[in-house]
Amino acid sequence: MRKKYLSLLGVAASVLAAGQASAGALGAPNEIFIGGATAVQRTFHLDIMLRFCEWDGNVNDADGVITPRVYTDSIKTLPGGGNPLASTPPLGVADQVVIHCTFDATLGGNLAGAEVAVHKYNGGSGTGVAPVADPATAPAADQEYLDPAGTCVLETNTDANDLWTSVDGSTRFQLFECSGDLKTQAPDGGISDVEPKVFVGELATGFGTSVPGITPDKPQNDFVDKGNLIVKPGAGIVFGVAATIQLRDELQADQFAAGQLDPACTSIALLAERDSIECMPSIPTAVVQGVYTGEIYSWDQRTIYGNTVDHGTVNQGKKVNFCRRTAGSGTNAQTAVHFLRTNCISDAPAMRTFANNVPAPAPAPNVYENSGSSDMDDCLDALGNGSGFDGDWDVPNFPVGPPTADGSGDSSIVAPGRTAFGIGYNSLERNVSLSRDYRFLAVDGAKPTLEEAYDGTWQDIYYLSYQNRVSAGTTPDPQLGGIRTVAADATELLVLEEFFGIWNSPTAAAVQAVNDGLIVDPDATTTNNPGDEWQGGFLVGDAAAPATFSAGPASGTDPRTPWSRETAGGTADSCQELSLKN
Repeated sequence: MRKKYLSLLGVAASVLAAGQASAGALGAPNEIFIGGATAVQRTFHLDIMLRFCEWDGNVNDADGVITPRVYTDSIKTLPGGGNPLASTPPLGVADQVVIHCTFDATLGGNLAGAEVAVHKYNGGSGTGVAPVADPATAPAADQEYLDPAGTCVLETNTDANDLWTSVDGSTRFQLFECSGDLKTQAPDGGISDVEPKVFVGELATGFGTSVPGITPDKPQNDFVDKGNLIVKPGAGIVFGVAATIQLRDELQADQFAAGQLDPACTSIALLAERDSIECMPSIPTAVVQGVYTGEIYSWDQRTIYGNTVDHGTVNQGKKVNFCRRTAGSGTNAQTAVHFLRTNCISDAPAMRTFANNVPAPAPAPNVYENSGSSDMDDCLDALGNGSGFDGDWDVPNFPVGPPTADGSGDSSIVAPGRTAFGIGYNSLERNVSLSRDYRFLAVDGAKPTLEEAYDGTWQDIYYLSYQNRVSAGTTPDPQLGGIRTVAADATELLVLEEFFGIWNSPTAAAVQAVNDGLIVDPDATTTNNPGDEWQGGFLVGDAAAPATFSAGPASGTDPRTPWSRETAGGTADSCQELSLKN
């Protein structure tokens, strides 16, 4: 793609109108700052464009309607795969994204016609909880937002106006990749994989100790309910247990030979057959729990459905290698809640903490902590193929790996050349292309797909939590920072209040568009639908959900499920078992 450098003073000339309440580079009269879960990395900006932004078909901002513009620190996937007229695959962004547009008149109230810049920092669930509840005590690193400056680059294409097509097939927008400054700015709201009250104790950001001699990168920051948050439930995301490809293959071969796989799995001779949903092997919940707590540190300790794990294909042999997320991660929190009941029952077993081969007085697994979903990808992938993975930890007496991109030369979390029967966890939006050397497993025979999550068979689905800070009642509490340098006026307060009143209900079109990009097709043949295809992603809890599943890869259009995790009074509660939506 040919790219064009532009000065934002020219791009957003119409933005610099009188009455602006912000001094950020875009100068939008209304700016909204949201931190949190990487799980909505794809859906969030799509939903803002589809549900909030107006596209009048005119790229001339002089008509009063600003052309929707998206700014990100890194473009991961071009819309339409680079075709400006195609809507899928949807735009993929990195850690920072800003959507700048005129809000649609149909929204009504103060949102109608408002010029808004919505900033999202995909820093993990912890950044959508503690900094929202109490910005003054939260680390500055959890409150970093992109302030697009003169270093943004317009992503050009073959369209005369350099416009890209969003997932509805009609909304058009301009796309910028920015290396602009990250500035400390208190978020107004946040999104987390589970509700804020879960992020305490061992699930709080910065919990626990690291390797001896290394201080944790963040102090423990438990969520404290100050009564200043409005908390609402959102869509559910499917999570799963992941294993290095060698462990998957070993479990699969044993279970195929024993006749324990789905009867539809008639062969595992080809990679496409091994990757099909019918041939997905299973692992018992009790074994998963034992690995997560460190009680199972060798694959010799337990058989899997009566089958002995033959560990001769990896150089770590019988040693269990466990990739986990750091405390404060929503993916870590939901995993601990689901498998260990952490913060739900008294004296719940603890997940094994950071070890990385530091000599232990008793046998223990190798445990590797990772700060993000992409790091979890890298950790499992490295254990699968021996490539090594630098996780930015400086571990004493540990084999030194390749230097980091910044030249700091930190030691590798996973030493180059190390392969293992490794295990971890991630959301099912990861590794859809099957390009990483790890795969998801069934648990107790249930498979981690949207369809089985819809009908309640697969229960590792947890519902996003949306929270925004208020000063009193429903009045938002926008704070000054590196981007919002002018106090919000009465009109901006109303825009914020009305936005947060509806922000947790993404359109089905946005959810389904993302789900459509999460279809796993092992043989790359769509003509045999439903065939071997399967799908992870998001489901929206709704008492009026369809009687039968209709969001799958064949012809899905309705990503709703009848289940939720709520109290009888309708309050989101991840400790609740799945039950019918109120």
